[in-house]
Amino acid sequence: MKYSPDEICRAAKAIQPYIVELLDAPNAQRLERQLEGLLSESSLKQGSHTELSSLLLEHEATRDWIRLYLEEQYPAEDILKALRIYYPLPGLMNPVESPRYVCPVEKCHQDWYRHKREEAIPMCPIHDLQLVIDS
Repeated sequence: MKYSPDEICRAAKAIQPYIVELLDAPNAQRLERQLEGLLSESSLKQGSHTELSSLLLEHEATRDWIRLYLEEQYPAEDILKALRIYYPLPGLMNPVESPRYVCPVEKCHQDWYRHKREEAIPMCPIHDLQLVIDS
């Protein structure tokens, strides 16, 4: 995937609000810090788009997000939902979405997506309550 410096910078700015939902906490924090540094005015003038590109294409989730944003022209706010849709083998018509589970405490932003039926539903790490399916 070859993108122009302008496309890389635009995509890097657009992905920032979604990083915490795309990656686990340590990787998200690392990526956020690195993006902030690379997107600063002085860094952009020094040609940091190569580093930005490497950074954004490092993880499968961010690589898929960038592809949908730049190649498929998805709006940034719709990409997370598009990434969470499972498309079955050709011939089956309806996509299946991974169920989303949330903390039952109002205004708690902890969520989790169930990918396999066998997966146990986790507890909210903040409130120690079992997550419930989001309707």
